[in-house]
Amino acid sequence: MPLFVSLVILILFLSPPLFAEWKVTGESNVYYTDDAALFSSTRRLSRNQDPTQPVIDSLLANQGDDVVYEPMAHITKSFSLLGRPTQLGIRGQGFVFTNNTQFNHGSLSVEASHDLTSSTRLLMRYFFGPDLFLGKNEVRPLEESDGNPPKVKNEEVTTNYWAGGLAQQIPGVDDGRIILYGRYGLREYDKPFKQRDTRFWTIGTHVEWKPMRKIGLALGYHYERGLADGRKQPELQDDTSYFNHFVTGELEYEITERLGLEMGLHYEFNGWTTGIQGDERKGQHENVIQGDIASRYRVNEVLQLTAGFQGSHRKESFEKGLKNLNTWLGAKLAF
Repeated sequence: MPLFVSLVILILFLSPPLFAEWKVTGESNVYYTDDAALFSSTRRLSRNQDPTQPVIDSLLANQGDDVVYEPMAHITKSFSLLGRPTQLGIRGQGFVFTNNTQFNHGSLSVEASHDLTSSTRLLMRYFFGPDLFLGKNEVRPLEESDGNPPKVKNEEVTTNYWAGGLAQQIPGVDDGRIILYGRYGLREYDKPFKQRDTRFWTIGTHVEWKPMRKIGLALGYHYERGLADGRKQPELQDDTSYFNHFVTGELEYEITERLGLEMGLHYEFNGWTTGIQGDERKGQHENVIQGDIASRYRVNEVLQLTAGFQGSHRKESFEKGLKNLNTWLGAKLAF
């Protein structure tokens, strides 16, 4: 774990108690998914998660349906730093599969925010997702010299990314803010697929606005560029370098004091940039469209119940389309 993450954890627990306030949130969701292999990338396709989590090759999909348990815990501490409100937090998340247990994995996020002025806030985040299993894939080169079929091994990836943002209240709009967003990250694959190791950077803008007391809106756009090691290994014909456009829109509606509705629509375009002759991605692209709808019911100040549905369709121009449907029920406790 990087040194600065350890430092944040230390500050979180040892910062002066004066003006400090703790908040602990626990969440538990149970999902039904019709494709265990696509579940994780579908769940993380949103502006505040990891929308470009590696998409698996189509031959790894269609691994069957499953029931997935998601435990999550979030600890935050609010205090005053240099006379300004500051917040530090740690968020742990896991996906536990009932049948396809090889897809079990977890992640850790460390978050911080600091009010630079009464209308400007600095946001920071670090995300660590180790050893995410993508499936059993064919090892390059695909054709063995002795005529035997290609070798097949587990494909796993570890993701680290650092994200930051500057949130500015929109002048004259009390409940509106614009966020300038950026991130830098690394995706490191296990040894048989090292040519897919990728460095990526993202820039984008988010707008959050509450035009009415019961309605909240959010819009976002990201541009991302990823450079894979395979671009320097033409003999493998597996350059996964890309550029990405991600657009998202979200709506929150408070139906009653206790009951709320959340909806989201996300679109992603990946353009593969390989120039290697023989690489199946040369001149190709991918489209992803996804819709979410969820309801939340606040039982009391501590307990909230949730239910939702999510559908995703992704299509690479050189492969057949892939669909993923997820439904869930959950509960959230806040102290």
